Amino acid sequence: MIHGSTAQQELRPPFVRGSALPESNYLERNIDHSAAQPNPDSPVAECIELPEHAQRRNSLVFILNNSIGYFVAPVFYVGVLHAAILSSLGFSDTIANLPESVYMWMAPLPVLIAWFWPSTRHLRRMLVINYAIKGSAGVVAAVLFFMAPAWLAVGIVVHAAVIGITNGVATMCLWELIGRGMTSARRGWTLGITFGVGPVFAVLGSCASQLILSGNFLNLIHITPLQKPWCYVALFGVTGPAMGVSAACVFLAHLPQKSSAEPGMSVARVMQGLRQYFTYRLILIAVCGFLLTSAGGNMILNNLALFVRDATGELPEQYTGLQLALRFGCKSLFGFVLGWMLARYQAKTPALATTLICLAGVVWALVVPGQWYLFSFGLLGAGELFYVYYLNYIVGCSAPERIRENTAYTNVIMIVVSFMPLIYGGISDHYGLRASFVVALAILFVATSMVWALLPWRPVPKTVD
Repeated sequence: MIHGSTAQQELRPPFVRGSALPESNYLERNIDHSAAQPNPDSPVAECIELPEHAQRRNSLVFILNNSIGYFVAPVFYVGVLHAAILSSLGFSDTIANLPESVYMWMAPLPVLIAWFWPSTRHLRRMLVINYAIKGSAGVVAAVLFFMAPAWLAVGIVVHAAVIGITNGVATMCLWELIGRGMTSARRGWTLGITFGVGPVFAVLGSCASQLILSGNFLNLIHITPLQKPWCYVALFGVTGPAMGVSAACVFLAHLPQKSSAEPGMSVARVMQGLRQYFTYRLILIAVCGFLLTSAGGNMILNNLALFVRDATGELPEQYTGLQLALRFGCKSLFGFVLGWMLARYQAKTPALATTLICLAGVVWALVVPGQWYLFSFGLLGAGELFYVYYLNYIVGCSAPERIRENTAYTNVIMIVVSFMPLIYGGISDHYGLRASFVVALAILFVATSMVWALLPWRPVPKTVD
C-alpha cells in the first residue's frame, strides 16, 4: 500500500487494441480525486493510444538499435580498448585510463538534456541527432588514426566524452519510446527479444574486433590481422555507418501525440520532477534494489576473475575468453526467460529474479571448486540484466511525462556504488577473496529481502502534481 493520503493515482481503463482515446478526456475520466489509494497489487490495466502495428514498429526500433549498439560494443563500451590503444602508442597509464574517467564524468549531462527538452515531440529529433553525433565521433577518430596520429590522445578522450553523453541520451529516449509507446505485455516481449538476441551480437562484435586486432578468437578462428593503424581505423570507422542505420531506424518509431500544451523547460518543473523521483516510495525502494544488486552482483566481478587462480590453480588471463563467452551466452539465454516473465507475470518478477540470479552466482563461486567455478561468470552475466528490469519497474512507477527524466536520474545515480570495487579490493587484501564474496552475498540478501517485502508486484505510476 502506498503511504500519503494526498497522493492521487491513475486508474487506467482496459487496453483496447487499436484504441485511440483523447488524452484530455482520458485524464478527466480516470484520475481518482478521492483520498483513497489504489491497491498496487490489484490489476491496473493500461491505456495505450497507439494501435498494434505502431507498437510493433516501436518494438522493432528498440530491438534493432540496441542490437546494433551491442555489435559495436568494443568501441562504445569505453575502457579496455581505449586504454589498450593509448598504452600501445606509448602514453602513460594515467592517460590510458583517462577515457574511462571522462566517460563517467559525462554521465550527468543527459539529465540536463532531459530538463531542457522534455517534450515528446523532440524524441525522434533527439535520437537522430544523437546517433549522427555518435557516428561522426567514430569517423573522426578513425581519420585521426590515419592522418593525424599526434592528435590521437585528444581524439580518443573526446570520443569517450561523446560516447558518455550519447549513450545516456539514447538510453533515456529509447526507454521513453517503450514506456509510452506500448503496453507492458508488449514491453516484456520486446525486452526479452532485445536482451536475448543482443548479447549474441555482442559476441559477434567481440569476435570481429578480436580477429581484426590479433587474428585469433579463442583459438577457434584464425585469420591475418589488420596492421596498425588500419585495425583501429576499421574498428572506429564502422561505428559511422552503424549509427547511420540506427538513425534511419528511428523514423519507424511512433509515439502517442501529445497536446500543444505539453510543458516545456522550467525550474519549477525540474524541481517538481526531482521531488517526485526522490520522494515517491516505490521508486526509492526500486532504486535501492537496483543499487544493492549492482553493488553485490556486478561490482564483485573483478574479484571473481582474480579468484580463478585459487579455484583452478591457473592464471586468470587463461580463462578470459571463456569467461566472456559464459557471461554473454547466459545473458542471452536468461534474456529470453526474463522477458517472458515480464510478459507473463508482473514487473517485479524479473527484477527480483535478476537479484536472485546474482545471489546464486556468488554462492556458486563460494562452494563450487575447479573449472566448474567458472559458471559463476555465466550466472552473474545473466544477473547483469538487473539494470533492464529494475529500470523497467522505475519506468512503470513514473508518470508518462517523467519517464525520460527518471531514466536519466537512474543512470546517474549508479555513481553511488562506483566505489564498491575499491571496497572489495580492500577486503580481499586484508581478509582474502572469499571474504569479499561473503560481503557481496550479504548485500544481495538485503536487496532480495527488501524488494520481496516492500515492492508491490505491479508498479503504480506517480501522477504529476
